[in-house]
Amino acid sequence: MSTLTIIVAVIVVLVVASVGFIYLQNNASTSTIQSTPTTTTTAGASQQYVTLGLSIPVSFPVGQDAQDAANMAVSEINAQGGVLMNNTHFQLKTVTEDTDEMDWTIPVDQGVAALQKLMTVDGADVVLGGVRTDVVVAQAAHLSQYQKVFVDVESNEPLVEAQVLQNYSAYKYYFHTFVNGSAIGPSLVKFPIALKNYAQNHAGFGNITNVAMLGENALWTVGPMGRPAGNSSFANGLRHSGFNIAYASLFPLNTQDFSAYLNQIAAAKVGLIILFFSGSDGVSFAQQWSNYNWPGGVRPVVFGPGLTGGFSQFWQQSNGAAQGMIPWPSTVNVSLTSKTVPFVDKFYSQYGHTPNTMAVDMYDSIYLVTQAMSNANTWQASKLIPAMENITYTGVMGTIHFTRSHGINLPQIPLYETFGQWQNGQLVPIWNSTSPAVSSKMIPP
Repeated sequence: MSTLTIIVAVIVVLVVASVGFIYLQNNASTSTIQSTPTTTTTAGASQQYVTLGLSIPVSFPVGQDAQDAANMAVSEINAQGGVLMNNTHFQLKTVTEDTDEMDWTIPVDQGVAALQKLMTVDGADVVLGGVRTDVVVAQAAHLSQYQKVFVDVESNEPLVEAQVLQNYSAYKYYFHTFVNGSAIGPSLVKFPIALKNYAQNHAGFGNITNVAMLGENALWTVGPMGRPAGNSSFANGLRHSGFNIAYASLFPLNTQDFSAYLNQIAAAKVGLIILFFSGSDGVSFAQQWSNYNWPGGVRPVVFGPGLTGGFSQFWQQSNGAAQGMIPWPSTVNVSLTSKTVPFVDKFYSQYGHTPNTMAVDMYDSIYLVTQAMSNANTWQASKLIPAMENITYTGVMGTIHFTRSHGINLPQIPLYETFGQWQNGQLVPIWNSTSPAVSSKMIPP
């Protein structure tokens, strides 16, 4: 090869290398690495976002209400300028993964997979959700892996709260804005006492002191129902207050035929049924309880925890058979705070039915989290967790601040200590924990 050929080849290589270097340099200056929060550029304007992940059973009414409430909260916050952090306004956006957790045949792995996708694929900065206790327990075990805050808006048992106390470093990311089954126990006992006194002076009631306890055989009922059924602090509190647990039983999830249970309850001559349900089984029970041929024509009062029982779709699903039932929790449209009635009215106007309590919890939780972000000037867990631990926020349900276990301070949450009765399609408030007497608005079932 001649000397001239070698020189020309070297020059060509140098030119190509120079062009490549200039291209890479220019490309690097005009592109950014994708990270949270998301930055979107439109017509020269830069908009930054914080992503809220929703881990909910959106294919079921309970989860759909939660998603609708989340959309309401996000729209309102964004209309007010978004979340202010370090003198920068961030807009909120949501991404949802359907957990299907209201279907009891779905394994907890599906809920865990939904959480993992929100954290690793969808780019969620904070995750909110949770209904089924066993799903939430499984999800919470992975939070330290992602180091992002998770707000449990609806599961019932205090199992993860206990883990926050016992293993803080692994579970500090978990916060709980729904009351746990143990904390509500004292109020659940107070209501039957008030009901017993009311029934003694009003016609149409059976022997309220003779009680049946009937509940789903699920993890969330372990605390209030006990294992075996009737062996719980709640049941013992009833006994201590002069009640006789004449019947106690668990039924398989998704039970639709309650005839055998109703026959046994009728034989026990009870005047009060405390029912623990969370799905369509509650609708079937309401219809069969309403149509049952009760001795003397006097139906026992049905009261108790039933997630789907406290919003207007339950009335529609039961075709009015819920008349006289007293579900807990229930979204009664009373001024628990200045925000309660406006929220319920706006939700009804937009979606055509009253919100369930998961909707209330989701709505309040989004406002609470965004306030904590603003206080912390970040969504990063290392600073957001202390801000959450020290926050005080007055929402639809009441004034929220967290206990050492990251649960809510129940005495200041009147939503969960207010009881309503289904009367002609409306949830009528009949009692709250601050009052010793049942309201005269109460009717026999």
